[in-house]
Amino acid sequence: LVSADVYMHNPRGSNDRNCERNANRNNGNRLFDSQNNAAGGYACPRAVGDETFQDEDGMARFGGRGTPQDKKMYYYEGSILPIEWTNQHGCGPNSKVNCEIIIQYMCEDTADPEVNNFWPWSNTKWGPKSDGTGGTKVGEQGFRSTIDIASPRDGIPRDSQDAATDTIPKNAQAAVPNTKENRRFGMHENFDYYDRCEHTERNKGLYTADQRMRRNDQRATRQNPNGNRNGLECPEERDHYPWWHPSPWIDVAVLTNEAPAKYPCTDIVEIGDGSGRYACKASDQAVADGADPSEYASARCAYYLANSMNKHKKGYCDAKRDLTVQVKYDSNEWKRNKWPNNREACEAVTNAAGEQIAEWIEISHADNFNNNQIDYPICGQTSFSRVNHLGNADDDANVDSSNYYESNGNVYLPQSNNANRFVWTVPNIPTPKNEANYFSAGMEKAYQSCTLRLRYNISTSDFAQWPEDAMEVGHPWAKQMVNSTHNAQKGKDDSRTPLVQDPYIYTGAGDSASKGSQFVSLAVNTNQYGRTFQDRSYKFAIKKRPTAATAANDLKDEPPKPVIPANAKIFNINVRGKRGNIVQTYPSVEYDFVPNRLAVSKNQDYVHFQWTGSDYNPRRGCNNGEGGPPDPNDFVSTANANKNSRADRSNIIFMNTMAENVPMDMLGITSEEEGSLNFASKVLKSKDAIGGETPCGDNDECYESVMRLAYLNQQSDGGSLMLRGNKNCLTEEELDAIKNKNERENHPLNCAKLNAKPFPYFDGGVMKVQKGGKFAYFSSRNNNFSNRDQTGILCVRGDGETCENDSNGVLQDENQHISTATIRSKSYCNDEASDYTMGNNFGAASCIELDESLLLTETQASTQADNDKIGDGNEEPCDTIIFFFQQATLEEKIGLAIALLFVGMGSAWGGYYAYNRYQANANKGKRFAGNKNWKGAKATEMI
Repeated sequence: LVSADVYMHNPRGSNDRNCERNANRNNGNRLFDSQNNAAGGYACPRAVGDETFQDEDGMARFGGRGTPQDKKMYYYEGSILPIEWTNQHGCGPNSKVNCEIIIQYMCEDTADPEVNNFWPWSNTKWGPKSDGTGGTKVGEQGFRSTIDIASPRDGIPRDSQDAATDTIPKNAQAAVPNTKENRRFGMHENFDYYDRCEHTERNKGLYTADQRMRRNDQRATRQNPNGNRNGLECPEERDHYPWWHPSPWIDVAVLTNEAPAKYPCTDIVEIGDGSGRYACKASDQAVADGADPSEYASARCAYYLANSMNKHKKGYCDAKRDLTVQVKYDSNEWKRNKWPNNREACEAVTNAAGEQIAEWIEISHADNFNNNQIDYPICGQTSFSRVNHLGNADDDANVDSSNYYESNGNVYLPQSNNANRFVWTVPNIPTPKNEANYFSAGMEKAYQSCTLRLRYNISTSDFAQWPEDAMEVGHPWAKQMVNSTHNAQKGKDDSRTPLVQDPYIYTGAGDSASKGSQFVSLAVNTNQYGRTFQDRSYKFAIKKRPTAATAANDLKDEPPKPVIPANAKIFNINVRGKRGNIVQTYPSVEYDFVPNRLAVSKNQDYVHFQWTGSDYNPRRGCNNGEGGPPDPNDFVSTANANKNSRADRSNIIFMNTMAENVPMDMLGITSEEEGSLNFASKVLKSKDAIGGETPCGDNDECYESVMRLAYLNQQSDGGSLMLRGNKNCLTEEELDAIKNKNERENHPLNCAKLNAKPFPYFDGGVMKVQKGGKFAYFSSRNNNFSNRDQTGILCVRGDGETCENDSNGVLQDENQHISTATIRSKSYCNDEASDYTMGNNFGAASCIELDESLLLTETQASTQADNDKIGDGNEEPCDTIIFFFQQATLEEKIGLAIALLFVGMGSAWGGYYAYNRYQANANKGKRFAGNKNWKGAKATEMI
């Protein structure tokens, strides 16, 4: 059992979860082989319900009522997105481990391609027609069902109690989402892809140590010798990078401890010495800086770029196009799962008449697009992270991939001791050479459904594991990469393999000849040397930048969209984490903003605020999770509100400084003025208070943006109003009238806790920064000082602000250790710390009757019972472990004392009776023991 390995936190990583409410996932074979702990990952990013409430494309349908709303995460092309993860076994320049992080994405055009020669010729694509022109899906996608996307798809629950976590069956029919049951199955790689994997001979030149491959095809690898199925992922592709056949994944980055010292490798040139090797090309910035080749060149990176399918052709064997596809299915090679994996063997496949029936086909992703539409992946370093640790990485300003710089040296995204991170510039939607033939619905449609994949490969230096082209010239291991010649033979000497399963290693001759040699037993699993872990995101979209401004639309719950110039920088601010305390969420994390520190430039840059969560978390309450709405949610009443909730919700409210935990003054009025001003006057006062104190400046658009981020448009959201019958948010007086704390805080109309937002997704819109300074912000719902921190800072260069890191290398504001006066309304409840009958570790409020009398007796705080780390949480509100006398009434205490008195008397009498019975039995026959006078006793005395 692996305790924890790699988990993606932004974008939201599934770890093979979907909509289970459990602390542990239901099915680790659902979509892919993660090799991770079942406790990891985040639940599906949706509200509870079936496809009529929210469909596979993320559209909120409200059961067929109202105006649909798009509730799927999206990123504008060219925007800056920090990809964050934690990895357990170390990475970066850590001498204990060799490490590669491979980041890839896939959208609908490669997951379910329309172009005919991208994937193997198959019945689902062509049909058994001799001329190749009359197949059922010639020039069409193989699996999409009209409006329902086939791949990539997350899988949609059939009803509110379904988790939709079953593994998709291995047949083409299940891959087509034409029924509600089929739409329950998630699918990333498609059925044709897996079908080819299952029937193609595995690469038998690979090192498999002493593992026994139980299959001849590409399902069997050293890490997966039995060829177990995980969704429709091909195990050989999963376990090896770069792979030698086509795959639907487009490479984003390869991060390795063998990367250049400073500048990432983004392009290559052929060395030209006849070796066929490549070298990293110096970037414009490296040239401008006069960088030494050691700072930008790396044989490992050059090898990765030269073999990336982004630009490098990958080959596969298929039936000749002038024949029917059936000749492949009828061949012995296909039936025996030994379909060729190389050109020579492919062109040697013949039918019974000796005629060639197969041909070798090569393709790269770039082949389908205009020049430079698909770039090489970035190859760079990762920050140092230690082993046996799921936490932040070392702050290394030299790791470009973890930071974001401007050419003038300004730092936008400093690493600042964050989680492991790669700063991704989201790609532009590419333009095909022939869009009508490549993807007729258009590439904007194809990029509406994408998923991100992160693989984490670790290995030791016990033996050479890279080919010569990936090693520096002259490296002593350059020609010593292990291969099939080093595999152990069953029943034969294992001396050929550098490592065997759980070996004995001799360490000494022993204390004497008679005592024998000394040896130790190692914990070695040969299928875990050179091991790969992975995580994948839920679906998201990549969209073009707005070229025409649009106003806010409350029916669709959409923010206004400004025109964003093509050369402007857009930075994404998202939310990571899930409901629960730090132990309950592990190995996931608690709520935080990503990034939580960002520097941008006035009048030049834009920030896109957007986040999602899930309503399928384990139940968490008390200090472990704030607010509702409840599960189930009727949107209007306290039904189910006394149970701990599951929902994630976040907001952003600006503060004066990061050290504070209350909003800045957003009203601009005194308590005396509050009752005398009309609505219009209050709005003007609020605009004056906010104007110039937030990063968007001083205008009406800025005010609306700040209000939307703070209150999530709960009062005007058309979908929310329709579900709750146009009921208003509860007033402070109405909330105070609800005496039960859980019912009050989880009530679906408690907008103060953001509960009136029926979906966990929220689009705060794009903000143009127009005011220099440092602007701190927090989530009023989740930030809970000394329990969890959900705060961030947005620094805008301009108006005298330079946004430089402080002496500790951290971007932050000054802690002035002062408090400010704000307009506060006294809550109904009193602090639990004031009550001697309750513990003060619950935080929040207790609604107790105020008692200011002095205490004369000793007291103890009660202990909160934390929710389980297993199951689906605890629905009971604020369970506590307490002594009975701390809560019992006087009458209950007297009754208990009387009962205990009778129990004591009964126990004493029972003990006395038992003692006498024991003594009587023990002395039976011993009347004259030790006394010889019995010899003279009368017979009757002895009876």
